[in-house]
Amino acid sequence: MSSGNGRVYLDWASASPVHPKAARAVYYALEDASGNPSASHAEGRHANDMLTDARRKIAASLSVKPEELLFTSGGTEANNLAIQGSIRALHVHGMPFEKMHAVTSAVEHSSVLETFRMLESWGISVTYLTPTFDGLISPDEVFDALRPETVLVSLAHVNSETGVILPLGDIARAISRYRERGLSIFKEQVPECAYPIFHVDAAQSPLYVECGPHTLGADMASYDSQKVMGPKGVGMLYRDFSVPLAPVLGGGTQERGLRPGTENVPGIVGAAVAFPLAKEGRKEREARVTELRDYLIREVGKILPDAKLIGHPRRRIANNALFALPGADGDYLSVLMDNEGVAVSPRSACAGSGAGHSHVVYALTKDMALARGTIRFSLGPDTEESDINAAIRALAKVASLARKNPVSHL
Repeated sequence: MSSGNGRVYLDWASASPVHPKAARAVYYALEDASGNPSASHAEGRHANDMLTDARRKIAASLSVKPEELLFTSGGTEANNLAIQGSIRALHVHGMPFEKMHAVTSAVEHSSVLETFRMLESWGISVTYLTPTFDGLISPDEVFDALRPETVLVSLAHVNSETGVILPLGDIARAISRYRERGLSIFKEQVPECAYPIFHVDAAQSPLYVECGPHTLGADMASYDSQKVMGPKGVGMLYRDFSVPLAPVLGGGTQERGLRPGTENVPGIVGAAVAFPLAKEGRKEREARVTELRDYLIREVGKILPDAKLIGHPRRRIANNALFALPGADGDYLSVLMDNEGVAVSPRSACAGSGAGHSHVVYALTKDMALARGTIRFSLGPDTEESDINAAIRALAKVASLARKNPVSHL
């Protein structure tokens, strides 16, 4: 996507430009929704009607019930509510933290990994699965990690850095097989819930991959409006009603008592436009962007033969290509690309600038030189071949400088 100032935007995995229809919906809602949706007066009821209609539209796009969606401030909060909320709910039912266990992977988004590290400080045991070199995790690995005291399995559908797509349907069936053994120690505390719970981070999925919770086999699933051409600051957590959750924050009864605070009605109205649009024409969009991504991969291979494509070459989302350049500084490389008018990222945006290396690439390769030299290209629905060519020219111009002058403190 070339912007009006001639720049090329290839960082859609961090945030997508807002679709014009979603932007217009936000604008009209800002003018129209003056009331608080929790208020009982006419203005409040009108705002609540808008919220209800938006929830219905997003739920329909995901093939779930409106009551199963909880609005949050983004994917990070949705992940926290799922992970912390399910753990806290068991604790409220009298289960000590020290008797709980959870499973995730070493390549998850920072909002998942940092949350689990916090839970470990509470006394919870966590198993971090290490994917194969191509970024995949097998159902058997997940099954073998489960214990009677396992509360939760949390995995991303699409990895935010490599774009690798996990076989979540098979993983969900492996979890179901374990449940059938009836070994969970939580049956007395919460008999209505089948443990372990399966949570999926589906933030990166909707533009290119079918990702409704029932398709994924998920008991909970997190989504993020900014990844699907919706406004920033809006996320959703799907939660099956059998899953007990406790609020992470205090202060109100909004969102079924699980997420206090006045809902962002204009942002949610915009998201209610973006999510259905993401579903429309998905197959055609995937095919077009995949062709451009593969062209990018071939061209990078021509100008930088030692650049390594990280992750499975085929089982990846349509718009993602993550490379590692031995000897380069990924942070510096992204700055140099920016100076050439091309927006890319060295890694997931939530890892922060100057993070030093990609924890995902290090977990897959155990090579710190590769983990420090990462550059992620993530395309959009309106990316053109001319954008790819401009990015390739910029990369060819600056790659050698990023190798000769590493600036790890940037």
